[in-house]
Amino acid sequence: MPSSMTGYGQAEACGYHIEIKGLNHRFKEIRVKLPRDLSRAEMHARNAISDAIQRGKVDIVITRSTSELERLGLSINWDLAEAYHLDLSAMAQRFGGEVTFKDIMWIPGVMGENERELADPWPLLQEALEKAIKAFVESRLEEGKKLRHAILDRIDAIDGMYASIKELAKGIPGAYRERLKANLESLFKDTIALDEVRLAQEVAIMAEKCDITEELVRLQSHLDTFREVMHAEGAIGRRLDFMLQEINRELNTIGSKSPIASVSHLVIDAKTEIEKIREQVQNIE
Repeated sequence: MPSSMTGYGQAEACGYHIEIKGLNHRFKEIRVKLPRDLSRAEMHARNAISDAIQRGKVDIVITRSTSELERLGLSINWDLAEAYHLDLSAMAQRFGGEVTFKDIMWIPGVMGENERELADPWPLLQEALEKAIKAFVESRLEEGKKLRHAILDRIDAIDGMYASIKELAKGIPGAYRERLKANLESLFKDTIALDEVRLAQEVAIMAEKCDITEELVRLQSHLDTFREVMHAEGAIGRRLDFMLQEINRELNTIGSKSPIASVSHLVIDAKTEIEKIREQVQNIE
């Protein structure tokens, strides 16, 4: 089951709220934001989420709940506030105006949250973080399930195009023969008689150059393998992306070798589906 790199999980415990958000990323990137008094728990939180994912950009935000903020209250740096008040009042007397407490309360360092001294904050957060991580991983799997269905539907569509191309490929020699014969008759008209043997030789040579049997075999193999990987466990995003490149390469070769317009149109349609799949695969871990 593929896992999406997009996910969300949250939990609360011991006066703290934990929120985890994930986005797609080429590598593993984890950012942790938490109150200063919990700084000793940052590495534990980082390691816990690192063990749960293999790729993606993850933000962990830990904040105090409203009830905890009410209990702790706010701290006011009165000395700093008094110093700013004196300076601002002097400026107001000189330039006009007046100073209110609102002017001072927004100055950095004047007001802040009271903080607890915690020797080891990890026990306060561990259970809640594990719950948040579990919800986060489950949301990634659920999103991955939706991606798998959408991608496999597109692979089925490409499979149908493959079957049509395979059927049309049988007519490549005949189509080339008719085109070559018509061109020669138009060019020489009644001046010379067509050499049917020579014509057959030219058709055979071109049929060999335009043969797409090997490309069709490889294309079918890639499509089958892609389906198998979509049901595999673990981080499969990069492998799927590589396989899409191989599928696209076979389609390019088929399109360049086939002289039949309807085959070219099917190749374009298939490559369009590949690009849509590529966008979805970018979000798979």
